[in-house]
Amino acid sequence: MSGRNILNCITRALLIPFVCSLCLLLSINLSSQETAGEIFQKALYLEEAEGDLEKALELYKKILEEFPDSREIAAKAQLHIGLCYEKLGLEEAQQAFEKVIANYPDQKEAVSAARQELTFLMRAKAMIENRDTELMMSKVFSGHPRDFVGSPSPDGQYLSTVDWETSDLAIREISSGKLQRLTHRDTSKKTNEYALVSIWSPDGKKLAYSWFNDELFFELRVIGLDEPESRTLYKNREMFLVQPFDWSPDGSHILVGLSKQKRVTQMAAISVLDGSVKILKEGLINGGFYSADGSFVVYNFVLPDPEARGSDIALLPLQAGEEIPLVTHPAHDFSLGWDPKEERLLFMSDRTGNMSIWALDMENGKPWGEPYLLKKDMGRISPLGFTDDGSLYYTIYTGMEDVFTVALDLEKNSVLAPPEKVEKLFIGDNYSPDFSSDGKYIAYISRRTSSPGRFGPLAVCILFLDTGEKRELFPELPHMRFIHWSRDGKSFFSYGFDKKGRQALYSIDAQTGEIDLIVKCRYAEEYIPEMDVFPDGKKIVYLKSIKTKVGEGETKSMSVLDIQSSEEKEIYRKENSGQPKHVAVSPDGKWIAFEDYTPPWTLNIIKATGREQREILRMKPGEYPTSFVWAPDSRGIFFTKWNKDEKINQLWRVALEDGESQRIELSMRGMRELHLHPDGRLIAFSASFRETEVWVMENLLRLKKDEKIFK
Repeated sequence: MSGRNILNCITRALLIPFVCSLCLLLSINLSSQETAGEIFQKALYLEEAEGDLEKALELYKKILEEFPDSREIAAKAQLHIGLCYEKLGLEEAQQAFEKVIANYPDQKEAVSAARQELTFLMRAKAMIENRDTELMMSKVFSGHPRDFVGSPSPDGQYLSTVDWETSDLAIREISSGKLQRLTHRDTSKKTNEYALVSIWSPDGKKLAYSWFNDELFFELRVIGLDEPESRTLYKNREMFLVQPFDWSPDGSHILVGLSKQKRVTQMAAISVLDGSVKILKEGLINGGFYSADGSFVVYNFVLPDPEARGSDIALLPLQAGEEIPLVTHPAHDFSLGWDPKEERLLFMSDRTGNMSIWALDMENGKPWGEPYLLKKDMGRISPLGFTDDGSLYYTIYTGMEDVFTVALDLEKNSVLAPPEKVEKLFIGDNYSPDFSSDGKYIAYISRRTSSPGRFGPLAVCILFLDTGEKRELFPELPHMRFIHWSRDGKSFFSYGFDKKGRQALYSIDAQTGEIDLIVKCRYAEEYIPEMDVFPDGKKIVYLKSIKTKVGEGETKSMSVLDIQSSEEKEIYRKENSGQPKHVAVSPDGKWIAFEDYTPPWTLNIIKATGREQREILRMKPGEYPTSFVWAPDSRGIFFTKWNKDEKINQLWRVALEDGESQRIELSMRGMRELHLHPDGRLIAFSASFRETEVWVMENLLRLKKDEKIFK
């Protein structure tokens, strides 16, 4: 809101009320013999009813000149001169109110009103002055995290995004929330295509964006706001990923990240004119931007040391000169941008335990002094970018996930009581529940998000079901996808990566938390989405997703591993598959359940020997399974499925003998990761909702080094 608007709002709230009828005004003698009172009534009508402040001012001033001895009316005229100036947003308002106090001390009513107006006027002026220096933060939008993969336009009118109804590139007007598609995918055809990350050109007239094509890899495209068709700027089957980072200041090049897999391993500049590519840097790079003159690039990179957990920031000259380290610290650091004069670099860091905004003074393209704190404790922030006026748009993840238990009444296909949260203290980030085989304990993973680091630390919580006592382990695994008890209760199985970045299936000692590698994955090419333990505890079955050549999808394999001998047998394999997610061994050890995510989605079982396979359940269009677990008698399977009509996850069970499915009266948003107690009556699951808020922060670039902002 402008200073003028602020003053006008104050005026409207504090005006001395006066209602004047038109008939009375028409009866006023407009001859040269008008009295002071008659002129005042006419001026007041012009001010209040007609809004003609200039003519009203002329009449108020006429009263002061011709009727100085009519002090009561003259004082009111002087007061209203100030009010008119105030409405016009003129500085003379303050002086006019001061004259009421100085010239008419005997007119208490007018003096009191003038003092009140001066007080509010001074407050309004202070608000205007402070607005230029104080941080101002406000929420813009709320939605699913995937809705906010773009950036703000330079003028701050739009956010680029994706319309996931059609998977088209779109822009959202910030003031109204109105969505406008820029691309128009043919939704009548079955296709894998969709838009993803997008960035604005410096003039705000174009967008560069990544587009996942039907050949199953990303390409770089450019489209203008007033252009009906986009232009493919870069397409290379040898590169799975192309992610736009920034436009050069002159709009001639686009800074991008490239990779043959899902993680950027090269930074390059692509010509907007002809699509030619110049590789600038090799490494695990997660962002970058040009300087204002386009002479160098600032980029963020993951530390190459496998023992390090963080990322740093460096400056890369584009013509000549050596690369300059800007921010070197064990924490996670990534750049935000420059202040208007490029005298300092703004960056994010979790070195204080939570993500905060820091600044580093620069001189002649080199760091000067130590970084200093600007804004502490920003939470789970992800910056979207600055607008031309220096406003920072960013997202904050506000989703929640927790572990629940509920007792089932299978005779009535219902529950005996509402689901109850397992974790009472660290709520909002708990997942992967599993009961021990003796039924005495439930274990789950709890992420402590207030602690340093992007991922950790992660706790394995063990809850005693009879007493409510809880133990915690902190294995040296920055990431864990799941945990499952061993049959003897002495350890857990988990897939994740250790501090050296080794992705693998691990065992975790249930007493000490020490880890041991079981099955190692090739870096960035394989991962293990799920596994289960056989009833005898001697073997495990695990799924493996193998990234093949670009455009050929993924290969899904299922293998049975003998833990003691390390002998392994692949019992199922499917090429060009969707991503596998779940696998479960029947309590009698004869069957293994898994799902096929190639539409239509199906729930299947296969003999543990791999010799026989059959489909148990086929999902209807708009439905898909989110998890499943065997009934204790091995004759049925409990499963959760998402239904697009109700947009919620529902609990069901299906009988193997006839494939008949029955719904259990339990539905929760994001319900998944089912695990059944050995008694078959108590079921555990995680439930989550994913939500992100978009915020805007004003005046960040105006904060100075000596200001202490801890808000």
